[in-house]
Amino acid sequence: MRSRWMAGVALLALGAGCHKEAEEPSGTTPQVSGKAPVATAPAKSVTIADLDAVTGIPMGLKIALVVKTRNNPFFKPMIEQFEKAAGGAGAAFETEAPPQEADAEKQAAYVQTLVAKGVQAICIAPADSKAIIPVLLAAKQKGVVVVNLDNRVDADAAKAQGLALDGYVGADNEAGGKLAGEALTKALGGQGEVAILEGIRGADNAESRKRGFVAATTGKLKVVTSETANWDTAQAYAKTQNILAAHPTVAGVFCANDKMAIGAMKAIAEAGKRGKIKVVGYDNIPDVQAALASGELT
Repeated sequence: MRSRWMAGVALLALGAGCHKEAEEPSGTTPQVSGKAPVATAPAKSVTIADLDAVTGIPMGLKIALVVKTRNNPFFKPMIEQFEKAAGGAGAAFETEAPPQEADAEKQAAYVQTLVAKGVQAICIAPADSKAIIPVLLAAKQKGVVVVNLDNRVDADAAKAQGLALDGYVGADNEAGGKLAGEALTKALGGQGEVAILEGIRGADNAESRKRGFVAATTGKLKVVTSETANWDTAQAYAKTQNILAAHPTVAGVFCANDKMAIGAMKAIAEAGKRGKIKVVGYDNIPDVQAALASGELT
């Protein structure tokens, strides 16, 4: 699971940041960029050996991980690996996460509190790619090392506000969206009406996944509607009910994360269309393994 290696690479980036060492760019995905403004950060390929060699964090360093929520299983291995790596490196650490994945305001408040408590470094998976910028800028002005995880901080907004992060670790979400589009196109035999359930609009990972999906399906599948369910299962369930009522001939649904896929599958099953509508998710969380095995999730 990609959240697992993100945690290890983040500690690698933190170690480099705390020692003010620059990395030479090379490679593609997974990516870690360091010591450059987020708008132009280079990427360095990361190996298992690199992760195993994360030992350069000073003893007693106070670091924190801030993720979107603990209620999405995607973040569980990220938290576990961060805490394991931080503890093993002799750092004092803590993890914060809002109850709801879309609560950008509470996440920003956590960052402010952590800075006030004197943490020296923060790894963060932002709930909102733009709203988090002011508090991260304030943290940087206090000398805190900040490594961006998973969902990229908006590059243009960061540059406009003068925010230069110490690194980014994440997957290529646009490429992932393309893979999802290719999978749904194949499952539908290259034609049919489909719907998209987006993540939080404006969030870099949500926009990238949608963009990749559309690029892969243009001229093949017909997107009849694209709506946001904000990464949320309940919202996806309600939105899918509405989609099925408004578009009775829809043949497939792309859900930009697996929590939304769970909600979509529930609505499809209740409509008596299980197996008749193909559903593609994103993240491969434990909660969808049974649906993948049975074919309910493509």
